[in-house]
Amino acid sequence: MSLWFPRLPSDRVLRARPTDAPFALTLHQKNTDRIYCLNQQAEQQGLHRGMGYSDARAFCPDLQSRPADTRADLRFLHMLARWAKRYCPWVGLDDADGLLLNITGAAHLFGGEAAMLDDMRHRLARAGVTVRIGLADTRGAAWALAHFREGYAKTGHTQARLTPLPIAALRLDDKTRIALQRIGIQRISDLIALPRTTVTRRFGPDVLMRLDQALGRQPEQIFTDAPLTPHGPHSGQN
Repeated sequence: MSLWFPRLPSDRVLRARPTDAPFALTLHQKNTDRIYCLNQQAEQQGLHRGMGYSDARAFCPDLQSRPADTRADLRFLHMLARWAKRYCPWVGLDDADGLLLNITGAAHLFGGEAAMLDDMRHRLARAGVTVRIGLADTRGAAWALAHFREGYAKTGHTQARLTPLPIAALRLDDKTRIALQRIGIQRISDLIALPRTTVTRRFGPDVLMRLDQALGRQPEQIFTDAPLTPHGPHSGQN
């Protein structure tokens, strides 16, 4: 199971200081302050991550802001990881904004997978935390669903759930993703339709490795030796 918290930094701050106004956290990058995370109201005003803060203020004069605190964000993610152990003992971090849970043998304690997901969503919403959840037989498929089409893939239906998704759902690096898109490979279904030898020859072995991991054709480690240590930016979840 993959839990993705797309607004984790701003949710952390707004839990203590709620506001209905557009709100953003800023981070100093490349000699300027940029939008690091923002609430739904700010997004509705057309603001987005990476936008220059001065441009954001010109676009949305009512914008409230404060500097980001990435260390506090990580502590908050660790707190969420400890909370998630109410559902299963196997919980790990995935990058700076997600959790990985192995719920094998645990879902029935909550009335099944659907009931478990509903309980998670309800409790997190009540706590003011935005979450998107993906559940699948493989780590990569769960990550893809959480980030691109929230829900779960029933056993035997993983490929059908993944094929409409963009190739970014395979956790590819940006260079590879852009190269694939330039030749018209926009979705996972486009990639599957290509001869495998052609894909490997042009893009190396990692593309098919990620595809096969997501589809369950190739095994992928679920946890590191230290499950509460952040993984790399392209780690997936199950």
